[in-house]
Amino acid sequence: MLSGIVAALIAFPPLIFGNEWVVGAVALIAGAVCMYEFVGMALPESRRSTFPLMLVLGVPIFAASAVSTSRARLPAWANPEHGSPLLITILAAVVLSAAWFLFTAKTTEGLADRWARFLLGLLYVPLLLGLFPAFRALDGGRGWLWVPLFASWGGDIGGYFVGRAFGKNKMLPLISPKKTWEGFFGGVALAVVVLIAFKLLFFDQMSFLDCIVLGVLCDLGGVFGDLLESMLKRTYGVKDSGTIMPGHGGLLDRIDSTLLAVPVAYLYLVFARPLLG
Repeated sequence: MLSGIVAALIAFPPLIFGNEWVVGAVALIAGAVCMYEFVGMALPESRRSTFPLMLVLGVPIFAASAVSTSRARLPAWANPEHGSPLLITILAAVVLSAAWFLFTAKTTEGLADRWARFLLGLLYVPLLLGLFPAFRALDGGRGWLWVPLFASWGGDIGGYFVGRAFGKNKMLPLISPKKTWEGFFGGVALAVVVLIAFKLLFFDQMSFLDCIVLGVLCDLGGVFGDLLESMLKRTYGVKDSGTIMPGHGGLLDRIDSTLLAVPVAYLYLVFARPLLG
């Protein structure tokens, strides 16, 4: 509990008062920690050598993801007519990581699997977290930034308490035995309520339709994010992603639901919302 409060006190002020560059810096620091934790889960036998490579390739992917989703503020070199910076960065990461795994290999046993795990980490953490600064660059970005956070947190809380009280029908017992459909719908309900409260108290730029749609979509993304990390931990045979937050596991354990709530919210705000008028 104390570690969670300390983490919130550190992260909240720059998210509340900072511009997109400050928000990007916070997200990048979180991404570096999560990449370290991912390598520790997926490639524990080569963490010391693999983490620096993931950092070197992951930071450009994070940056390319951020600038590619902030069109109004793109630097000249990132103009789409010069080629997609995100696509170029990902292609370069694929080629460079393949070369690294080939030329540093001491055995062919499990070599392709290790490379695939490495690539998964690059897509799972820096690519998704790179979307986070884009919310701050949107019109009304200081408010939109909090939408996927509040929705995923509300969904987590609602899902936990409703699931404990009424949960009977398992959602995916193979992956997460404790998740139930009752908890899922309880999470959706609380996510919508939290966003409506946020709209009424702080952010009237968001409509009631936004609250409903984003509450449902972000909670759905959050549930998938939680299930995805549960699948990874079961596959890699670990209980937690790390120990940076005593009593809470790793940072990746804390933001797994937010990781997929962010892209879902971004896609709605940028592509679907304008069509709804």
